[in-house]
Amino acid sequence: MAAISKTEILKVVRRALNPEKVEQSLIYWYKAVIQKDQPIKVGTLSIAMPFDGTIVFVDLAPRANWAHPCLYILVDTKTLETKILEASLPPDIDQFDESYIILLRYGEIPPNERYFNAFDK
Repeated sequence: MAAISKTEILKVVRRALNPEKVEQSLIYWYKAVIQKDQPIKVGTLSIAMPFDGTIVFVDLAPRANWAHPCLYILVDTKTLETKILEASLPPDIDQFDESYIILLRYGEIPPNERYFNAFDK
C-alpha cells in the first residue's frame, strides 16, 4: 500500500484542484505504490510513472458516458510532488481491486470507500 495516508492524499488533491472541480467530481485513489518507470495506462495511452508514486483519478463528469474530460494526478509518495495529466477515459484498474477506493463524491467524503455509484447523492 501507499506510504502516504488518506488524509495526506486528500490534502494533495485539494491543493491540486480548484473547489469547483472537486464538487463536480468523483475522485478515486489507487493506493498501491507504482514504481518509477513502471508503465501505467492513462486512458488509451501508456506512460512511465515519473517517480515512485500513486494515482488519483478525477472523473470530472461522473454521470456522463465516456469519453469525457478527466484528470490523473500522479503523486510522488515521498515528496508529495504531483503531475497532472488530462485525459478522456478512465484508468484500466479493476474496481474489485481493494487498493482502488473513492476519496470524494461531489466534494464530500463518502460513507464508505467502495461507494462508487455516481447517480445518487
